[in-house]
Amino acid sequence: MPREAKLFDSAKGSPARALSRLEGNIPPSWIARARRSRKNLEPALANEMKKVRRLRKTRPNARATIRAAEQELRQQLKAWDLAYQKESFYRGLRALLEISRAGKSAL
Repeated sequence: MPREAKLFDSAKGSPARALSRLEGNIPPSWIARARRSRKNLEPALANEMKKVRRLRKTRPNARATIRAAEQELRQQLKAWDLAYQKESFYRGLRALLEISRAGKSAL
């Protein structure tokens, strides 16, 4: 079971707010894990996009079916967007930590 993103939630997705709350470091594995999490969602997202496109083309009068497929697509997009925001958050926080330590970042 994945652990909760408490730092992400408490900082409301802002690396600048999280910098003062952070005690420790952001390991590169957190960024890699967030990226993997986002990339794992992409095949399902592509399938939902294809499904909506196919339904609109082959069954234009099936409004309820199209609406249900669009709703599923929206849910997939929200999950992907949240994963992308978390990945960007950890990457930005790591960059801010490097700037505070060395005066510049490698990212």
